[in-house]
Amino acid sequence: MNDKRRYWMIFIIIGVAILLIASITTANWYRNRMVMKEQMQTEYVPDSLSVESNKNLDNVSAEDQVNRFIARQNEIMEELVQSLKKLQPSGNGSLDYLTEMISLDKSMVTASEAYLSHGGNDRQFTSVSTKMVYDLGHEITKMTKLANQYRFEEHKNEDKENAYLEDINALLDKYEKAVQTPSSSLEHAFASALVRHHQMAVDMSRSILEYTDYTEIKSMAQNMITAREQLIEDLKKPAPRIDNSIPIDS
Repeated sequence: MNDKRRYWMIFIIIGVAILLIASITTANWYRNRMVMKEQMQTEYVPDSLSVESNKNLDNVSAEDQVNRFIARQNEIMEELVQSLKKLQPSGNGSLDYLTEMISLDKSMVTASEAYLSHGGNDRQFTSVSTKMVYDLGHEITKMTKLANQYRFEEHKNEDKENAYLEDINALLDKYEKAVQTPSSSLEHAFASALVRHHQMAVDMSRSILEYTDYTEIKSMAQNMITAREQLIEDLKKPAPRIDNSIPIDS
């Protein structure tokens, strides 16, 4: 009788242990799933990663398509410049730089999508446009996380910030007056638009190098200058051979 009772007790203990293990495993799985879901929600996802060609352009001449695209690019640049001019100083020039670069990258995403929506179908430039949207999305996510970290730290250096913003305001005045000129093809117009955006990123990065207190910003800005100057050089070639990706500082 005692042996049977002992066996039953062992059986009950084993059963309870199995139930506890199953409950813990299920709870861990659910928690990990929720964490992954929250992380995914913080990723920047552009409005459109693959833009279909505008069907209204079927009966539009190639020259008209180019002119419409150029007009759209001028609008995109004007909207970018005006949005940057309206940004409120944070007290930290490095945080201002990140905020401006995020806006610039989002503007480049819009410019890339505009190439596709205005009838762009060149194999190389279509690949460049699509890949750039993805790469910039990852870069935006990284800079957003770093900007949030700086906001939490509340590090202030208004003297350096003021000097940096003085440079940036002069830069924005220059870009505000510049407009994209007529191009011979949609691809040439797209390349010219990318050059303008990349050059702005280079100019902003050169400026922040003088005024930042952060090692990671110095590294990011220097990598930005090196990578985008190479892209500008490639885009200015008569028959550009373009690397599809924008290197992202790790």
